[in-house]
Amino acid sequence: AEVSTQSTGENSEYTCKGTVEKVDDLEIYVVGSGEKCVFWNYDIFGFTAGRTRQICDLLASKGYMVVLPDYYRGGSITPTDPGLMDWIKKYGPFDTVLLPDVERTLTLAKDRGAKVFGSVGTCWGSYAVINLSCRPEFKAGVSCHPSHSKMFPAIDNKEEETLRRVTCKQLFLSAGNDHENCLPGGLAEKVLRDKVTIEVFPEMAHGWVTRADMSDAKVERDVNKAITMMLQFFNDNLC
Repeated sequence: AEVSTQSTGENSEYTCKGTVEKVDDLEIYVVGSGEKCVFWNYDIFGFTAGRTRQICDLLASKGYMVVLPDYYRGGSITPTDPGLMDWIKKYGPFDTVLLPDVERTLTLAKDRGAKVFGSVGTCWGSYAVINLSCRPEFKAGVSCHPSHSKMFPAIDNKEEETLRRVTCKQLFLSAGNDHENCLPGGLAEKVLRDKVTIEVFPEMAHGWVTRADMSDAKVERDVNKAITMMLQFFNDNLC
């Protein structure tokens, strides 16, 4: 699952293979087709940032429909911007704030033939993955350098309660500096037990899958390892 990309971590030199559709006021990037659908949940950098769409396109090339909703309506923020926690609170809790966009996205995917779903979340997006994984349509969830353990306390403090409602297998691809709850021996493993597989990439920093510099050989190695594991996980569980 080789990802060949420019080293900036942006899509500016990459030509996307999908299209942007609109449902009400929600834009959704859609690529690929089939009954197996991956529901991608991006990071705080937003709809067009990093390698997000490139990896969506790669998943689509392996036989999946991929849908990427723009929850932020064109917005974005960076970790160093003032008001970060207010931004995070604005997009929670899931059931009241994000759920309408989830339903719009699922309807579009189902109208195009999707029948079984998996989800991916990078950083902020893992909060959506954990919540989506409580729904019967979803058979697998992948969280790359997950941030939900920092978000739940800011939103509704229901991390453990939500983890207990998860019904499908989870794969955490955690950076070495990610929250202890998302590392071996942490809360996720204690609650989910054999439902979760945690792979730690000790040489990687938070955000690496979609944003780290691919000209670094270690980053290239671990990005491709993470995507290979993601693909195998969906192959094993979306059936």
